[in-house]
Amino acid sequence: MNIFRLTGDLSHLAAIVILLLKIWKTRSCAGISGKSQLLFALVFTTRYLDLFTSFISLYNTSMKLIYIACSYATVYLIYMKFKATYDGNHDTFRVEFLVVPVGGLSFLVNHDFSPLESSRERSSVCPRKCQRPAAASVLQGARTELYQQRHKMLDTEHQKLNSFVADSHRRLFKNPEEKNQEVSV
Repeated sequence: MNIFRLTGDLSHLAAIVILLLKIWKTRSCAGISGKSQLLFALVFTTRYLDLFTSFISLYNTSMKLIYIACSYATVYLIYMKFKATYDGNHDTFRVEFLVVPVGGLSFLVNHDFSPLESSRERSSVCPRKCQRPAAASVLQGARTELYQQRHKMLDTEHQKLNSFVADSHRRLFKNPEEKNQEVSV
């Protein structure tokens, strides 16, 4: 077993588990790109089709099954369980502009013209592109959150200013009787 592969697999698995726990604990998938998670599920499914044809080791098989299960669990949580919290308006990546060219390239650039080899080639190109919609979704969510915080802060300052002006107005334009009562107290 290669220590670098083990470290990479475990860190990748930790990232997936952290994402699943974040969605589950917050009961929200806000800020997560559902399209990129769907693409990752597609990538893992096509990359690990050799599960049905060859056995390498128990570790290899179990990690492949865990990756596939976790990716589909993430898709389920986003599109089914917490669908109300998913904002498709911010997930604007056009998936067809990625899937169609990658599918065409997988038939042109491969070692063998078998369905298994073309799906493996497709899955080796696609992960690098899956990160773009996720990054765009995170940036859009961060912008939205920043705008909401600014709006809240400005609204609070506006309320304080209105209160100050109202108090100043009351002090300046009191009835003479109220002024005499303040002096005697």
